[in-house]
Amino acid sequence: MFQLIENRDGIARVSINRHDKPVNALSHQIMEQLRDLIDQIKADRSIRGVIFQSTKPGVFIAGADITEFENHTDTTAATEVSRFGQDIFQKLEQIGIPTVALISGACLGGGLEFALACTYRIADDSEKTKIGLPEVQLGLLPGWGGTVRLPEKIGLIDALPLILSGQQLNGFQARSRGIVQDTVPTEALPTVGEKILKTHFEYGSADRLFRAPKKPGWRRAIENLTAVQNYALKKAEQEVLSKTHGHYPAPLAIINVFRRGLKASRAQRFSEESQGVALLAASPVTRQCIRLFFLQEDAKKKPAEIAADFDPKNLQQAAVLGAGAMGAGIALLCARKGISTRLKDIKPEFVARGVKTIRELVQKDVQRKRLTELEATRVYDKLSPTTDYRGLQHADVVIEAVLEEMSIKRRVFAELEAATSSETVLATNTSSLLVSEIARDVAHPERVVGLHFFNPPHQMPLVELIRTPQTSDAALAKAFALVQRLGKTPVVVGDCAGFLVNRMLGPYMNEAGYLLAEVNDPLAMDRAAVQFGMPMGPLALSDLVGLEVAAHVAANLYAAYGERMKPAAIWTRLKELKPASAGAKPKLLDKTGKALNPAVTSIVNQLRRETGASAAQPSSDEIIERLVYPVINEGALCLAEGIARRSEDIDLAMVFGTGFAPFRGGPMQYGLTVGLNRVVETLERLSAKHPHLAPSQALKDFAKAGSFAKRSAQEPEPLVAAGAQ
Repeated sequence: MFQLIENRDGIARVSINRHDKPVNALSHQIMEQLRDLIDQIKADRSIRGVIFQSTKPGVFIAGADITEFENHTDTTAATEVSRFGQDIFQKLEQIGIPTVALISGACLGGGLEFALACTYRIADDSEKTKIGLPEVQLGLLPGWGGTVRLPEKIGLIDALPLILSGQQLNGFQARSRGIVQDTVPTEALPTVGEKILKTHFEYGSADRLFRAPKKPGWRRAIENLTAVQNYALKKAEQEVLSKTHGHYPAPLAIINVFRRGLKASRAQRFSEESQGVALLAASPVTRQCIRLFFLQEDAKKKPAEIAADFDPKNLQQAAVLGAGAMGAGIALLCARKGISTRLKDIKPEFVARGVKTIRELVQKDVQRKRLTELEATRVYDKLSPTTDYRGLQHADVVIEAVLEEMSIKRRVFAELEAATSSETVLATNTSSLLVSEIARDVAHPERVVGLHFFNPPHQMPLVELIRTPQTSDAALAKAFALVQRLGKTPVVVGDCAGFLVNRMLGPYMNEAGYLLAEVNDPLAMDRAAVQFGMPMGPLALSDLVGLEVAAHVAANLYAAYGERMKPAAIWTRLKELKPASAGAKPKLLDKTGKALNPAVTSIVNQLRRETGASAAQPSSDEIIERLVYPVINEGALCLAEGIARRSEDIDLAMVFGTGFAPFRGGPMQYGLTVGLNRVVETLERLSAKHPHLAPSQALKDFAKAGSFAKRSAQEPEPLVAAGAQ
């Protein structure tokens, strides 16, 4: 991967390109190769400086090869891996001649730790350049010197939030933080690298070429005071506990590594880092985070079941119908990836509103230095607002994002079929309607797929790719290629009411309705869910989604799946709920979000009087059983019906689509952790009073097998439409 390709004018040029992988990743063998190269350079007295530059487009060094870390689950092995990397990067740091890292593309984790060990770091202005230490997202901490060198370069107070969040910066953002010395156009990198080294040769330093990042004088004066650093660590710890409730050990371990290193020597700080890595290596949370990482990477590869190919690079033109928030967001995604995109709606004012939404989102990215003004202009150039179908015959994919009304969608698809070529894939962004029903009147339904983006589409990573029984492999392959091109995580699922995520979420939300009428303290539900690891409780989620939208989805699920999805009585009664003010939407919670809306309390009390129900106060564990076990049950049905191919797909979809506690691995993994027999027994006990909670035969069969990998009945064809249950 590291190859010395030239030594001219005392400057050695090292190419970085791992030929056996699509990205440059640092394995044990490659680190040994780097160590030998450092020794070779150090022994060659004709070499006065070194330039490191990747020849793999879009990647500098993407980090350590995480596949190797799977084997390091004990503290001793993890410590050795950390110290091994630290020693090699210290050899680089102490090589005795100036070194320059020319960064273009992903420079993450071990890649940034490598660059920090170089004398100078120059980034380019490419949108593909991402610089950061994202180890915390895998349940780890930087283990090859990142917790030592980044604070040395930019100060602990600035380094702390970057490492705790795993934030990835572009070249301009990294320059403003002081992580790189400068940001230049990609084509200028080699010239700038040479100039830096020649300046260093002449003056002993190239610092005169760079401007120091702007930082207030008072900030520079106090940021290295131990008392200030301790205060920053304490505040960070409070914020971490507030957000994670202590479920994630990595952020706390990072804070402790910094805290113990405040008055320690540099050698001791490296030792603290290695000990922190060792502490996290054996954590079950780390294992689940790494599992999800591999699932996400695996999902980006076209499934073998799709017997056709389409290169994402060949996607040239797209169209989006519907310029609302969802349609505008999807159009922006396409334009940002260089796809010429028509944004259509029925009225000019609707289109204008969509364009305005796009411009506001783009300008926010410009202000945050995620885009340059030139890149923003290129995005706008890729957009073509329109109110008619002209030009759609050239589109590779058309995505419909109009009102969630079957009659409207059918009419739109009939018009689309006439306005597009036979090669154009017609996709619907419906969240709950059957794709096969939307395509019912289309003469060639094999062209139709579902592409269910989640709101907001420019932020949410997941896209459900829905295949109907008629969808062709060619259409599915092209739709899959689009999701790949957009940088999203696709999960291929069958066509059914609610697809996978909304169908799985249905029992969770509905059970919250039953509990709302049963418990003394309804807010205990939200507290239990958040403590379990959900981003918010079901009551807060209902308010976020909107009670009308939730009721609409619930009605569709009930119509499709029968009694187990029968809406709790409280949801019907909540239709009487009035908004607090004109133009507002009715809410379950009051303005503080910490108590029920008094009007909701009144409705709950009235329902209890009419039914003679008595309130109780279940424990947090009992609440979680009521909320989560039905989700596992629904997942078993999705597997048995072939709606999902693997339990891993369900876990990935629920984590990235709903925020289901990542450290628990997703609902199916959680079911395996607590034991499927226990889930079945609990649901059977609960069903004596609540018949809709009865475990399915599918779940019983999986429990008997002790795994989601086997089915007791003959396996159905995967990814097919499912009717009412």
